[in-house]
Amino acid sequence: MTRIDVCAREDYETAARLLEVIAELGGRGTADADELTPGTGLSRFRFGADEVTVFTDAWGVDIAGPEKLVNEILAALKD
Repeated sequence: MTRIDVCAREDYETAARLLEVIAELGGRGTADADELTPGTGLSRFRFGADEVTVFTDAWGVDIAGPEKLVNEILAALKD
């Protein structure tokens, strides 16, 4: 399992792009994973048998999951 800090909580543009990338790569969220909002929260996204979590707290947004999948998401986020 790999965990990476993605952005500051106030970086709404990057947080929104993260969700776009997850959707573009085929991630399917749970009912509570529709958007990242200010505050705290945990959202889970399924990619077949794999899952990544996006956690938002008072300081930032991070992503955790299988190393290969997290790296794919991060690479697409940089494009």
